[in-house]
Amino acid sequence: MKRNKIKICLTCSAGGHFHQLLLAIKDIDADFYWVLYKTKHTEKIMKTKKHYFIRNLIFEKKVTYLINFIQSFIILLIERPNIIISTGAGVSVPTIFLGKKIFNIKIIYICSAANVSEPSRTPLWAYKYSDLFLFQWDELNKYFPKGINIGIL
Repeated sequence: MKRNKIKICLTCSAGGHFHQLLLAIKDIDADFYWVLYKTKHTEKIMKTKKHYFIRNLIFEKKVTYLINFIQSFIILLIERPNIIISTGAGVSVPTIFLGKKIFNIKIIYICSAANVSEPSRTPLWAYKYSDLFLFQWDELNKYFPKGINIGIL
């Protein structure tokens, strides 16, 4: 009997968060799909990967939160992943929240290597929703005592 691969939602911002998530999954064999916002860089790399481009959160424009929330809900409803893996940042918040609270999906959060001595807002928020929380610097242990220091990716 052939077992189905685990379906994993990968969600992150562009730039460093995106690069960190690519490094984190390089040796994992699973059915992946991506949820991120569109840039020239992500658009180019996503040409060969299953993906959804969603609205980036803009703090000054609260309507972007609502749009992202609705898009994230619809994607989760369609895809039904087993796990969500994220490196942040804000664009991933609705997917993580809905995945955990509505769909009871396991959450793995990887704190960015850029957070050396103290975390930014998203990892502080994501910590309470994560089933597995990973960070890359010893200095963050005081903020995330139940997390695991994996060292630099």
